[in-house]
Amino acid sequence: MDLLAVAECYESYKATSVSQKIHPNDTMFRGGPDWYYPVGESGVACIFSALTLTRLTKVERVLDLPCGHGRVGRHLRTAFPDAKLYFSDLDTEGVDFCADEFDGTGIYSVPDLTKAKLPRDIDVIWVGSLFTHVGRGKTFAWLSFLVNHLSSHGILVATFHGYFTAQNPPSSARVDLEKLRREFHAMGYGFEAYPSDDPVQLGEYGFSMSKPSSILDMADAISGMRVVSYTERGWANNHDVLALCRDDRLRPFNL
Repeated sequence: MDLLAVAECYESYKATSVSQKIHPNDTMFRGGPDWYYPVGESGVACIFSALTLTRLTKVERVLDLPCGHGRVGRHLRTAFPDAKLYFSDLDTEGVDFCADEFDGTGIYSVPDLTKAKLPRDIDVIWVGSLFTHVGRGKTFAWLSFLVNHLSSHGILVATFHGYFTAQNPPSSARVDLEKLRREFHAMGYGFEAYPSDDPVQLGEYGFSMSKPSSILDMADAISGMRVVSYTERGWANNHDVLALCRDDRLRPFNL
């Protein structure tokens, strides 16, 4: 999309109020509205920024994964009012809430994302804080899986814990942060699983840190993709943001 088209979409989005309905189990809202809504808006800003560097002419199908209870999803509905929205998460309650409240289609996810029945030909896939909780192998496998669900020139915008998180990790991480830092600096990717009584999640879900070079190496290994951008602390001044476009990286790029 060219700059003018994106600017028009952004101006319309800014002029329209997003839904203020909060699910009582939305744990992301614990930080309060002054934090919650700007984080959602920042996600949309990451998407608009990436769209300016694509040949995509119109956003018609959008996937929010994991959608939670709509921290970003409510902004996606306002930003793309005519698009078909899909909301997916392991949290079925969150999926149902987002689908009902933001006029979309809910898709219950599964622990092995590569087994999830996701729609094809998606123009925008937003992945806010998923790869921040899995190991290197899953990150590559899931990135590869998701980009194959993009439309021609569609984009995937995903977030990661980078250098900022390695230096300023949240105290609530419940993992050995020094171990993760050592792995981060020595191997470019650190991961440790959260303690869990759930056999499905045991050893699979935790906290990760990744260097930009490690994520870009993964992107480099996925054929049929072009790296649109990698922005450190691009989401809410915290997470790094990778944007991939389904386009031949060797094809001359002319808007």
